[in-house]
Amino acid sequence: MRDNYEIVHVIDITYSNLGEHRIITYYNESDALNAVGGVTLTLDGIYETCLGINFQLNAMWSSQNGHLWVVDDQGDVFTNANISFKQPPFERLKFISGDFDINWNVTEVFKGQLNAIWGTTDDDVWVTSFAGPVFHWDGTLWTEHSLPKAPNAIDGSASDDVYVVGYEGNIHHFNGNEWVKIALPPGIPQQDAFTDVKVLSQDKVFITGRSGCLLVGNAKEGFSDIGSARYSWYGIGAIEERIFLAGGEQGIFELIDGQFVCLKDKGQPVGVFETPNAINFIPAEQQPNPWFVRYEPGASREWKKVNT
Repeated sequence: MRDNYEIVHVIDITYSNLGEHRIITYYNESDALNAVGGVTLTLDGIYETCLGINFQLNAMWSSQNGHLWVVDDQGDVFTNANISFKQPPFERLKFISGDFDINWNVTEVFKGQLNAIWGTTDDDVWVTSFAGPVFHWDGTLWTEHSLPKAPNAIDGSASDDVYVVGYEGNIHHFNGNEWVKIALPPGIPQQDAFTDVKVLSQDKVFITGRSGCLLVGNAKEGFSDIGSARYSWYGIGAIEERIFLAGGEQGIFELIDGQFVCLKDKGQPVGVFETPNAINFIPAEQQPNPWFVRYEPGASREWKKVNT
């Protein structure tokens, strides 16, 4: 498949009960709007496509039940969970399972781009759309909730503790009944682009911004900024409460005792994704072949470049 396209990039990494997955996007430089997507399954060091579609895939999430959920550019949601969706997928959607015997259940949630997904179980799933609305799956139906356009990330700790962050200074929190906009702490640009959110617990939430801010706090007590304008953050992740950040051209950082410590000053990381016992950094530039950096504390080789 990759031989037919000029650009091949890894854009997301997660782990389900099937194994490790990576979303791969394929496109030609002169026709990026017509990208197509695939999800690979990696077993024993060998990866093969387990889901390939004729539109771009944007994000995925693995439920506590171990099932994989994936969203695409056309408003479709895919899952290998035992789900009975009532709304059929977009009529032009074509997809394959490669050589795997996977029953993908598919539905069209929205007529537009879906760009993030998170939940607690297969009966409690949230997806965000670039146009603004967020959608909730309760195991039977999808319901629409109004939020501002252009969210970037979603994360939570429970069904009544969910955050969505995005452009134009937007941070919203779902308390189990409604979405509430979170006030920004003093000094934060009101039009800041918030790039990612990591919820460690209901009391401790981290939110990254392009301005270099790193907000810490929670919806109940508010947030404070411990960041610095010297940086621009693109993603955040954690291993056993160790906090790691993607700093773009400035590299990979860890937050240690309130200080930003540069661990790697290469790779231009723009995304952070967690897998069991490891954290993975997606670089902005991956040519000629897609790759990412993996940090696995305690391994015989803790840092390594993973080719895809």
